[in-house]
Amino acid sequence: MRWLIDSDVLIEGERGNPDFNAWLATCEEVATADIVRAEFLLGVHLVLDQVKRGRGERFYSEKITRLASLPNETADYELAAKLAGEARRTGQGKPSLPDALLAAIAIRTGATVATRNLKDFQALGCDCKNPLANLPGQ
Repeated sequence: MRWLIDSDVLIEGERGNPDFNAWLATCEEVATADIVRAEFLLGVHLVLDQVKRGRGERFYSEKITRLASLPNETADYELAAKLAGEARRTGQGKPSLPDALLAAIAIRTGATVATRNLKDFQALGCDCKNPLANLPGQ
């Protein structure tokens, strides 16, 4: 399976969730997206606690930078706006623009989004799974 990792799954890894590393070790084809990298780093730089911020920066440099990272193409922006607008208008979810941009990449590449936010990604119409939910202890 081709995986595209959302920021909420990366955050679990940064927090030291052992299921993250166990899952990642089983993946043959895994990537994230440029928009997810930026979203993760925004969260890191918002943290007031210097120790936690340092932990986030280390996780980013040691794990996230080693993942393949896919960019959004021009057409992805139109699709993302359409999908997020429709999901919000119909009350199916409240996906953010970064989530919709990730969904657009997943749709274009045939990847499955690895996320804990299944409701919004399902509302965006892309294949998604919570890879941490099927592991022991979840």
